[in-house]
Amino acid sequence: MPYANNTAARVSYSTWLMHFCTSVSWRVLRAALERNEFAAWPAEAVARIHVADAAWREVLLGKRPHAGLQQQHMLPLDQIESTTGVGLVPNINRYLMRAVQMDLCVAGDTIFTFAKLGRFIILGFVHEPKMDRWKGTKVHATAGFIEPRKYTVPGMLAHYLNEKADKMAEALRSMSDTQHAKVDKAFRDNVDQYIDSDAYDAMVADLEMFGEAAFSKR
Repeated sequence: MPYANNTAARVSYSTWLMHFCTSVSWRVLRAALERNEFAAWPAEAVARIHVADAAWREVLLGKRPHAGLQQQHMLPLDQIESTTGVGLVPNINRYLMRAVQMDLCVAGDTIFTFAKLGRFIILGFVHEPKMDRWKGTKVHATAGFIEPRKYTVPGMLAHYLNEKADKMAEALRSMSDTQHAKVDKAFRDNVDQYIDSDAYDAMVADLEMFGEAAFSKR
């Protein structure tokens, strides 16, 4: 709540944040395990997943203070005013500020769980041979701060987020007429609550960046 109310604030945390992030990452990993999402992955990658599963479980059971190389990272988000290098989709702010999503990601030797909870992304690293590519995002085991600062992440993450935002827009566009009518009615019935809400701010941010392209075409 402190960050949601003021993204310029300096918010302190203690050991609870490590436990919270670990619990989220572990549940994302367990969901992937139960769905057997990586049955065709190389044996080495599968073994690393089981190592992370055991390490995070031990953290949650209080058997160790942190998971060592299987680190937890958090990236706070806010609206984008400008960008270079990536052609962003016209609903990117609504995705970054509002969407909820989980995934198990792999890029080369890098494997991590991805949990997006509104304005926060929680990453649980199963394996990352180049951890120095991630700067400012590490969740410390004892204490730290969530605050405005320079965050450095690999370019692949920006492309991933852009792709997921595009898929979210496509899902909205593909709604049936009946579904669309229900959403439209719910919006109109609660329009007073929408004004000045976080969802409203996200929509305005997209309108300021993309104009009419921010609206869904049906």
